[in-house]
Amino acid sequence: MRFPLLCTLLVCAAALRAQSPADIAEGKATFRSNCAFCHGLTGTGGRGPALNTGHFLHGSTDEELKNVVRNGVPGTTMPAFELLQPDDIDKVVIFIRSLSQGSGGSAAVAGDASLGRQVYERNGCSGCHRIGSEGSVFGPDLTRVGAGRPLDYLRESIVNPSADVPDEFAGVTVVLRDGKRIRGIRINEDTFSVQLRETSQNFRMFQKSEVKEVIHETLSMMPAYTKLAAADLQNLLAYLSSLREGSTGGGVRKPEEIR
Repeated sequence: MRFPLLCTLLVCAAALRAQSPADIAEGKATFRSNCAFCHGLTGTGGRGPALNTGHFLHGSTDEELKNVVRNGVPGTTMPAFELLQPDDIDKVVIFIRSLSQGSGGSAAVAGDASLGRQVYERNGCSGCHRIGSEGSVFGPDLTRVGAGRPLDYLRESIVNPSADVPDEFAGVTVVLRDGKRIRGIRINEDTFSVQLRETSQNFRMFQKSEVKEVIHETLSMMPAYTKLAAADLQNLLAYLSSLREGSTGGGVRKPEEIR
C-alpha cells in the first residue's frame, strides 16, 4: 500500500518542480520574445487571443497547448515555433498557466448585447464580417471574437481600426491605365502580379505590366466608427464580447472565382 502513496507523492513533487518560479520566469522571457507581439506582454491579447483567462480557443490540456505552440494553427495567423526546444515550450505553457491563477474569469461587459446586435446589423457590419455562417468573408471572422480578443482591442478595432492592420487584411489599390481604381484586400502579390478581393468578394488578378500603379494602403479598409453614440458603442462591445461559440445560422456569401 505504501508504493502507490509514494508514487503519488513523487508525482506531486514533480508537478511542484515543474511550476517553480524559475521555470515561470524562463517561460515568461521566452513568451515575451516570441508571443507578446500578438498576445500582449501579460497575455491580455490583442492581434492574438487573450491567454490570461484560463480558457483557450485551441485545446485545454498542457499537451494540446504545447502542440499549438510547436505546430501553430493552420488557417490562422498562429505560426509554428518548431525551432523552440521542448523544454522552452514546456516553460512557456507553465507561464501561460500562471497568468490565469487567481483569475475569476472574464468580467461581464457593461451594455446590452441584444441592443448591440441591432447596432451591428444597422451599420451593415455583416457586409464585411461573418458570425457563424451568416455574413461575408471579406473581413475578419467574428464568430468567437469575444473569446479571443480583449475589450480594449475590440474598442480600438471599432473606433480606430487603422491602429493595427493584420497583414492578411492589408488593403491595396490597383490603378488601371484609364485611371479607374480597384480597391480590395491583398490576397497575394509577386514581382509580376497582384491578386485582391473586393468588398463584393470578387477576386481580381492584375498583371503589373498592364496597370498604371499598385498602391499599398496604410489605413484599414474598415471605416472608423468614431461617431457612434456612447451607448451604441458600449452595447456593440457587449454583443461582440458575447460571441464565443456556435453559429447564428443564415447564409454566408461565397467569393467568386478569380477573373
